Amino acid sequence: MTLTPADVRKQIKSGKTAPLYLLEGDDLQSRHDLALEFAGVVEEGLHAFNVESLYANEASNAAGRDSLIGAILSTARTLPMMSPRRVIIIHEAETLLAPKRGGKDEDDSQGTLDVVKKAKRGTTPVEELEAYFEKPELMTTLVFVAGGLDGNRRLVKILRKQADCVDCGSLASPRDAAQWIEKRLDKDELTIEPKALSLLLETTGMSLGRIRAEVEKLVLYAAGESAITANHVRDLVMPQNEPGEDFALGKAIWNADAAGALREIAAQIDAGAQPPMILGQIRAAAIRLRPDSRVKNSLDAVFRTDLAIKSSVGAPRFLLERLVVEMCGR
Repeated sequence: MTLTPADVRKQIKSGKTAPLYLLEGDDLQSRHDLALEFAGVVEEGLHAFNVESLYANEASNAAGRDSLIGAILSTARTLPMMSPRRVIIIHEAETLLAPKRGGKDEDDSQGTLDVVKKAKRGTTPVEELEAYFEKPELMTTLVFVAGGLDGNRRLVKILRKQADCVDCGSLASPRDAAQWIEKRLDKDELTIEPKALSLLLETTGMSLGRIRAEVEKLVLYAAGESAITANHVRDLVMPQNEPGEDFALGKAIWNADAAGALREIAAQIDAGAQPPMILGQIRAAAIRLRPDSRVKNSLDAVFRTDLAIKSSVGAPRFLLERLVVEMCGR
């Protein structure tokens, strides 16, 4: 079953939660906040006995994951103490449900060969977890909180089939998005012009993670003013889809082609592109630099340039040109 965060909050308020949940989505804050609300199913004075949070990212290898699964199953099958429910929250669950593939990791393509092997050995911790998903303990609410998941992994497929899945990364409608933005801006005593709101949502879509990130930048950018304007959005917010692998400015930076990067900056500025937009492209290129040692230095340089542009330390075009020359190592 697929639910919205609002649906889940109604269940928590009623005290009637399901035995399995999967909180997904690209907005970390939304996933985290909703996960913590599950503790409300248990009386506050009994949290110490019936509410437990585990962090799957602390299990860094196969042995650690097996140990974590054992702890999850043992706790999940323990009856709650003086409470109708026990709550277990697994944060960073993607490292447990879909670990990076290695030579001995799960291979979903083996099919019949796996069945033969299972007959020759005992049940593995992962198989025990799969069995739990098929028949969970009804007095336990087990919540998996995950970012990006590999939907081809067997464990993920079974959990998505058996659990109540919650999209924590998208807002339902432009109206919901507008309400979220206005509520967030109210904390900083800011408003947003209708045209600015429309431009922002055209760029971000309904992705809460994207909206949150852009609004936080806009709050800083408009500091000292009373409202976020359409010009603020045009200056700062990048298109929803970042440049692909073949965009000209990025290719020049990856190839350490300072002259090519300078030509591309000149062309974009002549075409009317705003410096923050160009800086966003440079940042996107910096993230994909190889070797990895170039990434940190380049991102530090991007950050310095961003501050310099906002502080009017120099002409934006000069600052951008100096940045790409530095990144290209010339």
